Amino acid sequence: MPTTRGRVVAGTGVLLLLIGVVSEYQELALLGGVAVVAVVLAVVAVGRPATVTVERSPAVVRVSPGTAVDVRLSLRNTGRRAVRAVDRVRDHRDERPVRPRRLAGRATAEIHYRIRPARRGLVRLGPLRAGRSDPLGLASAHRDHGETDLIWVHPRWEPLGSVPVGRRADPDGEADGAPSGALTFHTLRDHVPGDDLRHVHWRSSARLDRLVVREYIDVSQPRLHVIVDDRPTPGGENRLDEVASVAASLVGTGVGASMHCELWLVSGRGRDSAGGLPPLLDLLAEAVPSPDADLSGALRLAGSRPAGDTAILVGGALDTADLRSFGRLEHRYSSLVAIVVGASERPVAPSSVTLLSAGDARGFAKRWNGAPWSR
Repeated sequence: MPTTRGRVVAGTGVLLLLIGVVSEYQELALLGGVAVVAVVLAVVAVGRPATVTVERSPAVVRVSPGTAVDVRLSLRNTGRRAVRAVDRVRDHRDERPVRPRRLAGRATAEIHYRIRPARRGLVRLGPLRAGRSDPLGLASAHRDHGETDLIWVHPRWEPLGSVPVGRRADPDGEADGAPSGALTFHTLRDHVPGDDLRHVHWRSSARLDRLVVREYIDVSQPRLHVIVDDRPTPGGENRLDEVASVAASLVGTGVGASMHCELWLVSGRGRDSAGGLPPLLDLLAEAVPSPDADLSGALRLAGSRPAGDTAILVGGALDTADLRSFGRLEHRYSSLVAIVVGASERPVAPSSVTLLSAGDARGFAKRWNGAPWSR
């Protein structure tokens, strides 16, 4: 396909050719014809690139900012003509090519390169772009090959001294968030291989014509519900990085203390700690400022969830109205904590909300560990 330069040259050539023919100016017509022929020959010479098979193997897929990641590329050109292959590294801020390499026809190659993500985020490797272009830049033909591999750059975080837990008695098991295996009956579910046959509910199994088992929960397990405000703020992505680090410290400490943790972005996505800490940190790595994020909707959703022990709202630009809306969850949670990171003004919180403000994530950890939380 002609490049932008090729289209300009071809268009100019056609115009000169027409003017030369109409005005019977042979030199002008010849110049225009040469330009058109040059572009046509460039397109024919470039042709269509063959398929390049790609196997990409990053050494790790979850890292912290500043950690080097080694990537191995195994390439094979299935065509007879050489191509130039370029892998791409993209995050939500920019894209840059990595290690261009000429790959001869029917040849194989193994390429190693290293990236060092400097900030929290989701890094996409690939797809590989391979193709050819003519020396004058009049035509090029490139294709994307292979799949995209992801690397999650988790926010930096540090363990906190404790997380306040206002545990409430729940003998009926309505405020559940704990995994199965304790003494309180919670619900019935389909039988899966490995389930204890003593937990089969035979009457329901006969009625449903399939095996179902009783599922039990531990209603005394502490739970933590963290809401991250990912609306755009004056500090942009730098402030969201600090907010994500604060949230990571909270859920990291909670999971380490065997608490059931739920992490929700105001923009709508959420995960719990059933899969451990990495999926929660993955979500924080993926977070970007979202203009469509609706804090009121997120708080309504939090109010409709099973009652939990502690709810923590973390944001970079929470105001008094936001904290009042958050305070209306006091009938669902025994403890409400709001954390404002990086804001120049401290909002006013209702009596039902404990407010903590800090300039950044490091300052937050110091203030949090110095607070008189109940252990």
